[in-house]
Amino acid sequence: MKRKVVLVTACGGKKEDRKLPAGKLYKSARIRHLYRRSKELGIPFFILSAGYGLISGDEEIEPYEAIMTEKRCGELLPTLLSRLKEFDVIVYYRGGARKEYLNCIEKAAELLGKELVVFGYGNMGDIGKLKEVFEGVTDGG
Repeated sequence: MKRKVVLVTACGGKKEDRKLPAGKLYKSARIRHLYRRSKELGIPFFILSAGYGLISGDEEIEPYEAIMTEKRCGELLPTLLSRLKEFDVIVYYRGGARKEYLNCIEKAAELLGKELVVFGYGNMGDIGKLKEVFEGVTDGG
């Protein structure tokens, strides 16, 4: 039985100056690459935003300034829980993002009892392994 898997990454600091889909708002090569690849692979893609919570890459948002903190994560947790509850596995691409984002997604996964797979390191390391990571977790492996 195929498991429902979702891809999540942290937001980025540099943004375009107008309302756009989240996957295009951030100037981050990491986010733009994951957004494109998620579409190619048919994988749901969300961005953990300190300003908006957990948002779909297709959701249009305005530029904002916010950084994840433990307090902010607590405020956003209900949004994360409601959006992630339908998935069996959460794949989080870290890619050099601040630890507070990882801590927040770990907390959500723990509260939901969901499997969390974390991969990727600074400078987009391992980003090319996205397809094999998803193939490994989709079938329960």
